[in-house]
Amino acid sequence: MGCSASAQTHAHKKISTNGQTEIFTERQRRIVRKTWRALANDMTGNGKKVFMWIFDNNPKVKQLFPCRDKEGDELLKDLDFKGHASRFMQSVGAAVDNLDSLETSLAPLLLNLGKTHIHFQGFKPDYFDSFTTAMLHVWEQELQDRFTPEVEESWKTVFEFMMGKMKDGYTIAKEEEMNAKNLANGTDRKSVV
Repeated sequence: MGCSASAQTHAHKKISTNGQTEIFTERQRRIVRKTWRALANDMTGNGKKVFMWIFDNNPKVKQLFPCRDKEGDELLKDLDFKGHASRFMQSVGAAVDNLDSLETSLAPLLLNLGKTHIHFQGFKPDYFDSFTTAMLHVWEQELQDRFTPEVEESWKTVFEFMMGKMKDGYTIAKEEEMNAKNLANGTDRKSVV
């Protein structure tokens, strides 16, 4: 009895009857959608909490932001900071809205977003992992007793998908950048010879 429920919860990818890979079980989709309603009531506020947790626990990440020298209320009122927190939470909302078609609807956007991070000097792809930890922490605070192990596992699946696609995008962009440099160096050598 408990084993089958546990197996469903941990089945992040399964093959459906139409041969497509599914990232979530139907139960996980319902859990994420239901709990998102409570979290979406204050998207900017929750986004700010996620970033504050990251900045407190990984100060190197904060140094990548224009608000790096701001603290406390000054940071919380900073328009760039609030805008970034809001856009971040909108991307989580987009994931929730597209749980049935993440690979086709959201993955391309996340890949492109991940690619943009190569332009932030000092950025490391493992910084994306800070977001999963921070979001789970904030969700636990906000959902309180509704944050059960099953809710945590369902949301962790969402976050791991999102951050995984962004990491993939970052890696692709770095490879493209390296290939462009190699091509330019090869071209330069030919013109010198």
